[in-house]
This record gives sequence, C-alpha cells and structure tokens, in this order.
Amino acid sequence: MLTCTIEQNGRKWEEHILVIDAHSHLGQDVDGATMMNPLAPGAGTFDFWGNVQGRIKADWEKTGEQSFTSIMNGKNTKISWSFTPYPFTDRLYIALEKLGKKHSDLKEKAKFYSMIDQGVCFPFQDVFRDKHPEALYRASNINVSRFTTRFPFSMKLIGYGRCDPMEGEKAVNEVRYAREVLGLRGLKLHPRSEGWIDKISSEKALQVLIEAASFSMPVLFDTRGRGSILEISRLIEQTRNVLKSKYPDLLPHLKVIIAHFAQGNIDDYEVYNAVVQPNTYGDLSMLHGAGAGNFFESFRKWFKSNNKERVDNRIWSEYLLYASDYPYFGDVHAQKLMKYIINKQFFDSGGTIQDTRNILGLNQLRVLPEYNLPQNQKELKNPPSLTISNPLFKTNKESSFATAITTLAKTIVDNKIDIKKFCLQFKESWAEFTDDVLLTIISNSKKQEKNILLMNLIKDQISIFAPLQSNMEWKKFGYKYFDPLDRAFFATLFKTNYLSMDVNKTVETFTHIYT
Repeated sequence: MLTCTIEQNGRKWEEHILVIDAHSHLGQDVDGATMMNPLAPGAGTFDFWGNVQGRIKADWEKTGEQSFTSIMNGKNTKISWSFTPYPFTDRLYIALEKLGKKHSDLKEKAKFYSMIDQGVCFPFQDVFRDKHPEALYRASNINVSRFTTRFPFSMKLIGYGRCDPMEGEKAVNEVRYAREVLGLRGLKLHPRSEGWIDKISSEKALQVLIEAASFSMPVLFDTRGRGSILEISRLIEQTRNVLKSKYPDLLPHLKVIIAHFAQGNIDDYEVYNAVVQPNTYGDLSMLHGAGAGNFFESFRKWFKSNNKERVDNRIWSEYLLYASDYPYFGDVHAQKLMKYIINKQFFDSGGTIQDTRNILGLNQLRVLPEYNLPQNQKELKNPPSLTISNPLFKTNKESSFATAITTLAKTIVDNKIDIKKFCLQFKESWAEFTDDVLLTIISNSKKQEKNILLMNLIKDQISIFAPLQSNMEWKKFGYKYFDPLDRAFFATLFKTNYLSMDVNKTVETFTHIYT
C-alpha cells in the first residue's frame, strides 16, 4: 500500500492507502497473450506489480515528487509518499519466514511489490475455455478459482468468473456456479471477443446482470469505442428499471464497471454521463501519461460544475477504479496512470487524499460481495472461539496477535488449513482499516470451510479467533464493546471458549477445533 505523510500547520500524520489493480488476466488467450502463473519470475503478475513499484520510485527520484507542497483544505500542506506492506499479509509472511519451511521466501519476494495490495484477475478468451460442456468458460473459471482461492495467491488475487450471455440459461447458471461453487467474487463480460457487440442491450445480457446482482457480484464490461460504452450504459438503465419493478431488494447489488472508458474520451460528456449514473463505475485501464492528468481535471470539473453528486450521492472519485489490463498493457502504462493520481498536479487541481484513496483501491473493495451481503456461517451453531492472552506483554513483548498469526503460519506449513480469502475490517467508516480481518479458511482434512474473525480485543494482550455462525454477522466497520448488539455478539463468542497463553498451546487448540 501507499503511505502518505501529511504535514500541515505544525501537525504531522499518516494516511494509509490501499492499492488494488481492478483489471488483469489469468490464462492463455487465443490471441497469444498468456499469464498462467502470477508468481512466475519476470513475467508473472506479481513481478509486474513489482516493476510498477520500481518505476514509481524511479519517477520520484527523477522528478522529486515523492514529496511536494500543495494546498489542502485551504492550507499549505507537505505531502510525502512511501511504500508500506499491508500489515496482516506482511506479518503472516514474516511468521512463515521464521519457520523456515514452505512459503518462507514470500517475505523476501513481496518486498518488491508491497505497493499493490491486491488485484482482480479473470479469464482471457482462453484456448481451453470450452473443455467442459456446462458453459463456454467453465474450464477458464475453474482455472481462476484454483489460483485465487488458495494460499498464497489468495492473499493478493481477487478472482472473477466469465461467461457468454448469448448461451442463455447456461450463462446464468455459470454465474451461480462461479459464485457458489468456485468462490469467485465478480464477473467479466467481453462483447467484442465473443461476437455479441451488437447485442449488448439484449434480454440475455440483462438476465446475466440480474443473476450477478442476486449474488452482489460486480460485473466488468470490456469495451471498444464509445459506441459500446453508450450501449452498456443503456443496458445498465434497462436492468435497473427491471430491478425497480420486479426485484427492488437487488437494486443496490447491481454494480457494473465499464472498462477503458476514459482513454480517447476526454471531454466527451456523453461518455462521462454513461458512467455517472447509479450502479455504475469506470475502470481507468489504457489511460496513462499526460492524458491521465488531463482526464482527472476534465472529469472533476465537469462533475462539479454540473452538480453530478445529486445523481447517486457519490463524489466524482467514487466512480473510478485504478486498473492496469495486464498483460495487454505493461508496467509503463500502469505507472503513468498511478503517477497522475498521486502527483502534485492532482492535488493542485483539486484532488484530495480521499479521492486518491477511492480511486486506488477503496472503490474496488466496496463493490465486492463480502462487503455488501451478510457474512456468517449458517450451518454452524455455537462453535468454540479461541482466546489468546498474554498479560505479561509489557515484560516479554510477545503480542497475542503475533501468536495468532504464527498459529496461522504453522497450520499452513503443516498443511492443516488453506486460506481461501480474507476481508479487511474497518474502523467505523471506510476511512481507516484496522488490524482485524475476516478469514475464510478451509480444513484440508475435512474440506470444511469456516469464516473466522481474527480480532484484537486488547491490543497486544488479548486476541481472539471467532468463528461466525448463523446468528452472528460480520460487521465490516468493527465492533463497539458498549453497543448492546455488539455486547450480545461478544456474549455469544464466549459461550464456548478456549483460552491459550502460548504459541504451542494455541496451535494445538486451533488445530483441534478448526481443522
């Protein structure tokens, strides 16, 4: 992630900004483009992110814009940038490194790509996509799932599925399969490559969007030219009208991302209006260089002068997603887009830290299903929680949270569990995330999946592994000990609870009750 150090009127503070690449590919395309292993040295997605980070650093050294002065809230402000690894992932990698066994090299590798925290990936028009009869992209979706729902890829990758809406019922069923069986978290549609560019606003496409909304899955549309952008806009409006009349509860869960919309369309207000509507976002892949700076100034000015906040109660930056389109576009393009979201020009022309936070990662996180639907475990009733306590922390400096993370590392190395995904927990609003995370783990022996909240109760001294259950929903904005509902949550946690005060006992107990 990026850390922004702000100095203003004698005050100095830090803002931590998540960076998520909203658009990359996994598989082998019929056009020859290939990305079969994100961890492949040199050509893998992770090393690509490392190259972007290297180019950002080199540009700072060349331009001197790692630190600069601008106006923020009407005051002279010094803004300085640095790279910081996302704490939970970094701590887990450190614990694995200390164990010196499987995955012990992740910490060393990750230092080169610590800036980009996560990335969305989805199928190409794969050469192997049609190997299963159930749906055109079943094999491709399985391939993406195999990577994105197992450690260590699950710490960095967010998997989307793909379907061809022209398959009708097969496509609708594939959306359901991608979410419920494969654990994919969004959907990619590509009208041009699949030959339905003239049928974008068809009933078949509309039904796929409705099915995706039923799982709160974001849908990313590839585009080619303004005509397809405007047609996708019409499809979104049609789908919204159907949901309003037939399925109003699904309306907030319709989330469509129009890819590549900005490149070549600066000052095209019809295209801007296509994105600035309810249920709609635009990804910025392809946009780079001075054109990116020009776009942000143009879009922001148009948005504010036309009072577009009234459209959907969002500010201008809440419509935009940072995206690379790797491997079709390289690290040069990704760096030359990011540069204009964090440089002096961005802030001098009216951008804010909140705008940077929205574009670089927060908007992508907001559209994922886990942050929009209740997260619990319907089949679990009164599962035991595990409390880790160290009342002697001030003496021995052994954090209870570190013990919890070491426990995860040990059970991963011993092949007891796999981490399917994790979700960040925030503090009261989207502005600040905490150390707490919601983990989806899989017991490798029983093949059971559990949602477990890892939470600090008293910093460094008391932490807890808390499995969610049917009457316990995860709260993405955290818990307050004196809130009546949250007190009931904690009371439920402690009905059946184990206590551990050292690493060995914690590993033993965790293994016994969760694997």
